[in-house]
Amino acid sequence: MDFQLVTGRPDITDHLVFTTTFTHNDVFYKAALAESISWEGHLIGTYDVLLQSGRGTQRLTLIKYGEHWRAGDEIEQIGIIQQEVVDLLGAVVNRVRR
Repeated sequence: MDFQLVTGRPDITDHLVFTTTFTHNDVFYKAALAESISWEGHLIGTYDVLLQSGRGTQRLTLIKYGEHWRAGDEIEQIGIIQQEVVDLLGAVVNRVRR
C-alpha cells in the first residue's frame, strides 16, 4: 500500500492529508484521508475518509481505540464498510504518522 501526502503552504503547519490506493478481495480502492479538525482548529484524533472503488463511494470516519481502528457510526456515513478495509486504512495512517 502506497501513499501520497498532500501539502499546503510552506509557512504553516499542515494537518495530515493524504491519498492511498490498495486492493482487497480483488477490489481496487482509492482513498483520500484527512485528519479531522474541530471548528476551533484543534485535532480530534479521527480521520475523515472518502473511499472509492468500482462498487461505489463511501464516506466514513476512522476512529482509533487503543491499537485498533473502527469506522464511526455517524448518521451521514454512507454504507457499511468491512472491518478488513478499516484495518488496512488504519495501517496506512499508522505508517504515514511515523
